[in-house]
Amino acid sequence: MIVEVLAGLLVLLSGALAGVLVAVEIAVVPMLADLPGSRYLQVHKLLDPRFDPLMPTVDKIALGIGLVLIFLAPGADAKVAFAVAEAGLIGVALVSELSNVRINRSIDTWEADRLPQAWNETRARWARSNRNRTLISLAGFAAAIVGMNLV
Repeated sequence: MIVEVLAGLLVLLSGALAGVLVAVEIAVVPMLADLPGSRYLQVHKLLDPRFDPLMPTVDKIALGIGLVLIFLAPGADAKVAFAVAEAGLIGVALVSELSNVRINRSIDTWEADRLPQAWNETRARWARSNRNRTLISLAGFAAAIVGMNLV
């Protein structure tokens, strides 16, 4: 019974993570790409505190659940599916911390009237990293669904 509950929670949390990232990818990123520099900076600084710390917390809780499921799930197929889901969650965390969060910290130091020369390239780099973590999150979410169906 506990494995089924944990599997359901993993699907819920990894699905929420993937859903937020998909929404950012299809709505927020294109909107930000159309903004001039000073407006981009203003909107980006308003968005970031609303996603952090909630989404990293969701990812961490899902990581813990996924780890437990790798050991408790019955059968090799379910264990592999949960391990793939776990790899997706780790991938999202790594891309976030090694790219998006670092870029966010840099952007937080910018001033609207003195944007760095490469601000547009920085914006594009953030968007590419977001697309990567979105795709990784979708793969992890799909693996969680497979795992849930195997328990």
